Amino acid sequence: MSYTSFTQNFPKFLLVFFRDQNTTFKKLINYYKHLKLEYENVKNSYRKFDLEALKDTTEHIPNVIKTKALEHDLHKGRVVIESILSSTTEQLANRNFLLEKIKAYGCAYQGWDLYSPYQQYLNASDYGPLQIPTELVDFLIYCIHKKPASFLEIGVMYGGFSVLCCAVLSKFNTNFKYTCVDIEDNFRDWEYFSSILPLEKAIPATSADFIGSEFDVVYIDADHSYHGMKNDFFNVGRYAKFCAFHDINAAEYDHLDGGTRRCWNELKLSYCQSASILEISHIAEEWMGIGIIDFNK
Repeated sequence: MSYTSFTQNFPKFLLVFFRDQNTTFKKLINYYKHLKLEYENVKNSYRKFDLEALKDTTEHIPNVIKTKALEHDLHKGRVVIESILSSTTEQLANRNFLLEKIKAYGCAYQGWDLYSPYQQYLNASDYGPLQIPTELVDFLIYCIHKKPASFLEIGVMYGGFSVLCCAVLSKFNTNFKYTCVDIEDNFRDWEYFSSILPLEKAIPATSADFIGSEFDVVYIDADHSYHGMKNDFFNVGRYAKFCAFHDINAAEYDHLDGGTRRCWNELKLSYCQSASILEISHIAEEWMGIGIIDFNK
C-alpha cells in the first residue's frame, strides 16, 4: 500500500493527532535549545568579576606612550634588581626593606578596582609581577626561610615575577637555579637578566615536560582552569618540597569547571593531615591570594 492510500484510509483525527504531536515536540526541542543558549549566556556573564576587566586595560593608550613607559620600567627594573643583588641577606630578610624593593621594582599596571589600595606600587606599563605586593612579600619571606636551591615557575608570562624572585632568593643559596616554564616566549629583557641571574628558560614547554621532577619550590600560575591547575600539581607540584599556587581566591575563574578556587579547596583538604597548609590573602573580596602546600621534606 502506498503512503498516499495509507493516509487516505487512516482516520483523520489520528493523523491530526500525530501531526500536532510532532509539531509540539519540535517546538519543545527548539525551546529547549533556546533556553540552553540563554543559560550559557547568563552563566558566562554572571560572574563576580567581569573578565573583560581583566584584559589589557592599557588598550586605549597610544602605542608611543606604552612603548616609552615600558622602556622606562625595564630600565628601572634593571636598576632595582642590581640593587637587590648588592643588598645583604639581612636587609632582604627584613619585610619592610623587601617591600620597598617591590615598590621600587613595581607591579604591572592594571585598572582593576581591587588594586586601588596599591597605586604606589604600580608601574606605568604592564611590566612587573601581577601580584598583590604585600602577598608577594610574605611569600618571598617564607621562601627565604627555606633557602631553596631550585625553583620551577609554571606560567611566567613577561617574567616580571620571575626576575624579582630569582634575584632575591639567589642571595640566600649560592646553588640556586630558577627554571621558567611557559607555552609562549614573552619573557622581556631575557638576555640581560639571564646574564646576571641564575635563570633557565624552558619555553615552549608545560609541566608535563617535567613530570616527576623534584624541585624545592614549584609555583603554579598558568592554566587557571580546575583541570589545568590540578594537572600542573600532579605533574610536578606534589614532588616539590613545597608547592605554591597563585589566585587561590580568584572567583573570576569559577566558570572553568570551578577554576583555581575549586582546585585549591580540594587539594588543601586532601593534604592538610600530611602537609602544612598556608594561605596568604590580603584582600577581603574573592581575588588573588597565594596558597602553599609544604610537604615538610
